[in-house]
Amino acid sequence: MSETTVPRRAAGVTSQFLIDGVPGHLMTAAAASGALTHVDLRVGKHGSTLAGLTDALSTAITTGLRGGTPAVVFVDELRHTRYVPAGATNDPDLPHATSLGDYLAQHLHLHHPQRTERP
Repeated sequence: MSETTVPRRAAGVTSQFLIDGVPGHLMTAAAASGALTHVDLRVGKHGSTLAGLTDALSTAITTGLRGGTPAVVFVDELRHTRYVPAGATNDPDLPHATSLGDYLAQHLHLHHPQRTERP
């Protein structure tokens, strides 16, 4: 008996951004249902503290999402966090961020609104 496997498909949003002159790259993926499944935030040079922070943040969020944590939990916790880099961005939809976490929360809310709003 053979099993038929259906390939997994995910819709993704990829963007490059600047926050206070610091470049970054953000990729998010969602399942066909619209549920956010993956977050990959990259900022800083490989091996730097900032790169390590963003890698850990991405891993924590993605692990939580796979474990069933709703995306709104991450949006609520990261919104308005304050640390550098912070300030003006080159993203016309998100012109200001108080931190990378705040930028990420705003981005998730904007691009995945059905999953990042409280009922």
